[in-house]
Amino acid sequence: MNSSALFIKDFIAARTAEIAAGHRAGAGSFATCSSLTAMMDEAILLAYEQISSEQNQIAVLAIGGYGRGELCPKSDVDVMVLADDAKNKECAAAIAKQFLHLLWDTGIDVGHSVRTVKEAMALNGKEIDSWASMLESRFLCGNEALAQSFFVEMRRQVEKRKDKWFIEGVFEEARARHERFGNSAKLLEPNIKKSAGGLRDFQSIFWLYRANDPEFFFPIDARAAASRMFVDALVRNGVLDELESSVVLKALQFLFRARHEMHFRRQAPSDALEYALQREVAEALGFGAKAELHSVEVFMREYYLHARTIHRLYRNLSHKFREMIEPVRFSFSSTEKLNEIFFRVDDTLSVEPEIKRLTDATQILEAFALSAEHEIKLHVRLRRVIANGVDLFNDEQRRSSDLASLFRRILRSHRVAKTLHDMNELNVLAAYMPEWAELVAFFQHNMYHYFTADEHTLIAIANAERLREQQSVMREVFRNLRRKDTLYLTILLHDIAKPRGVADHEITGVEMAREILERIGMSDTFNDVAFLIRNHLVMEQVAFRRNIHDPATIKEFAAKFERPEQLDYLYLLTYADLSAVNINVWTEWKSWLLQELYQLTSEVLRRNLKGIQVDEFKQSRHEEAVGALVDRLSESLPRERVHEHLNGIQSDAYVALFTDEEIEQHIRKSGADETVSTIFTRQEGYTEITVIADDAPFALSKFCAVLSASDANIFDANIFTREDGVIIDRFRVSDAATKGELSQTACSKIANDLNEVMEGKLDIEHLFETHRRKWKRRQKPPANPNIRTDVQFEDNPRYTIIDVYAPDALGFLYRVTETISKLGLDIYFAKIATRVDGILDAFYVLDRAGSRITEPERQEAIRSEILATVKQISEQELSSQW
Repeated sequence: MNSSALFIKDFIAARTAEIAAGHRAGAGSFATCSSLTAMMDEAILLAYEQISSEQNQIAVLAIGGYGRGELCPKSDVDVMVLADDAKNKECAAAIAKQFLHLLWDTGIDVGHSVRTVKEAMALNGKEIDSWASMLESRFLCGNEALAQSFFVEMRRQVEKRKDKWFIEGVFEEARARHERFGNSAKLLEPNIKKSAGGLRDFQSIFWLYRANDPEFFFPIDARAAASRMFVDALVRNGVLDELESSVVLKALQFLFRARHEMHFRRQAPSDALEYALQREVAEALGFGAKAELHSVEVFMREYYLHARTIHRLYRNLSHKFREMIEPVRFSFSSTEKLNEIFFRVDDTLSVEPEIKRLTDATQILEAFALSAEHEIKLHVRLRRVIANGVDLFNDEQRRSSDLASLFRRILRSHRVAKTLHDMNELNVLAAYMPEWAELVAFFQHNMYHYFTADEHTLIAIANAERLREQQSVMREVFRNLRRKDTLYLTILLHDIAKPRGVADHEITGVEMAREILERIGMSDTFNDVAFLIRNHLVMEQVAFRRNIHDPATIKEFAAKFERPEQLDYLYLLTYADLSAVNINVWTEWKSWLLQELYQLTSEVLRRNLKGIQVDEFKQSRHEEAVGALVDRLSESLPRERVHEHLNGIQSDAYVALFTDEEIEQHIRKSGADETVSTIFTRQEGYTEITVIADDAPFALSKFCAVLSASDANIFDANIFTREDGVIIDRFRVSDAATKGELSQTACSKIANDLNEVMEGKLDIEHLFETHRRKWKRRQKPPANPNIRTDVQFEDNPRYTIIDVYAPDALGFLYRVTETISKLGLDIYFAKIATRVDGILDAFYVLDRAGSRITEPERQEAIRSEILATVKQISEQELSSQW
């Protein structure tokens, strides 16, 4: 490295350190952008001054984000080198190469292009990205007259207006970007640049205005971020008012400051606000705890609110450009008047252009009621008018019977979710229902909740509303609901108390709901809404953590309901809630479990069965099913052998869970010579593995270890032991990497390893340690320090149920089942539930004598041993340095 390159490198290192220190001391984000831009300008000028006297033959322009004067610590540095004509272009490229090589030697990765002015102008209509970057260009050094000729030509293009090609290109880029990085501004791991509400949304508006309106083609000054200058121009031209511009600038400053911290911290152009990074960024930017929220949750709530501001700005200001490229479909003379204020124009609800603000809150809710009932969108003009009048809501208005009537009309429409979403985006829902305001952008920092609480709730309502379009049991339940508004209202309020304390939100939410229902004139629904809020987590807990084919489970669950309709509501609420939590949470398997629980319980409730009647009914149904099964299987197997097999399994669940063909396989395989017979059935998204073998010490834990060592993630286990000691265990598993079905190779390995382990040919610890070393090389999801760790006991007429709560870890099920076996307990049934980063496993156990574990002292001893195992697993995870 020559002395010039070394000098520039040292200059950049020292200046970057100063800027980073200023940022950490609280410097404004625009100031940090300007400092980084000025530093790079000086470095490029230093390099440029080292080339020959022919340097005046070229003009060097900063383009893209660097051109806007909005450089971030690890942003791309892009320049365009202009030549005066095609004849001198080769010479210009050689000159550029001299000073760019000097910059590359310092470690600066400068992207560049060499063009004539004519070639640059020819890019219009061909390359969207290149044209957008040139719209942001700024003169750096060299022949200023040449640079000015370029700016003159660019302005001529802008003055033509209505650049349809470019407008369409920007919209297509935004569509594809939102599809890839997230259409919602309220995601668990947003991309601060490219997700909805990210910086690119704002830049897209900047490009659209700058490419189509000369008023916005102002010279860019490196000393002031172009985004700030653009917002000033929007105010100057009457597009935004002072209040709106202030909100937008605060949002931009927040996003830039967060991005600076991400770049400084990762020393890479990292724009994904990943789960593991969020806490670090929050604490570095000085976010402290507020009330029940941790620093990271306060920070992320701020992010979501600011991202919503930017995304809303993008939607509002991009509308005029959509109108430029779309054919005119209507005229105001052919509109349909809906009342004195509002009219329908095609598929939108609008107001007269001269109306800038509505006069009272009733008119605002009336707009939403009309939008809902006519199933039409709000025109962008009306959205602006509504946003300007949110301050019209006050306590007196909120208790108005007129507003209550309008809100009820929305809940009874066929456009509930979209209407409530619009109300939320425009802050109207929070203005009308102050309790909702606390839920807006409320963020739980864990990998399970993919959306903020308000977004989750509105997605849940949308999922419920879409049931009318589906073909399923849930659709029939939904269609037959007497009052769908009760369901929508319950979903809207089911998490209303979360900001006041997540732990008991289903309890505290009831009293909050009472006040809200009184205000909106729906107190008649309180008993049902209160029941559903209080129990909105119960159905998933029973379906996913208990043996739903155990009559005791159904009896206890059915006793919670006063009438069958409450079960209908809870079934749909549970689906809506779970399907809106996380993109990976809702599965066909969970759908089947909930449906099975619903149908079993519904039959009991609709027959009005109580107490022992439930046991008798279930026993009768079980005997009927077994009798019919014996008749069918006796056509291909000896009747006595079928009888022995079915009577030897003391569990109602067995007949319910397996098909005739599967049970026939079990009977045939149980007499085979193979030590372990394994049956693999590929389902959509997972694989069922049935293992048939003679009982042996620690058999279950060995099965779990083999599956874990083959990257088979167990999410459900049904364990059956015949009276003669034959084990029939079924595991539902997914591939740990792909989250889908197991490959044929993995299945073959599992079958082979199971036999070798049970025959003593393969040491389980050796197998497991080999697997652990392989996983050390893989990236582990970040740990959530808030994951619950506990062991609880629940009594059951036939078994003791042990619930184990713990962080997810490699081989967890193997180690825990091994510990349970060492404690002298037999596992008769298990429900395995992994919620992204946390585990809740339920084990139905008896001791070796066949007795339940009822003594408190023994329960405590078991609890201590299991917790010790969980702790050991966690410590192994940490020491492995994933």
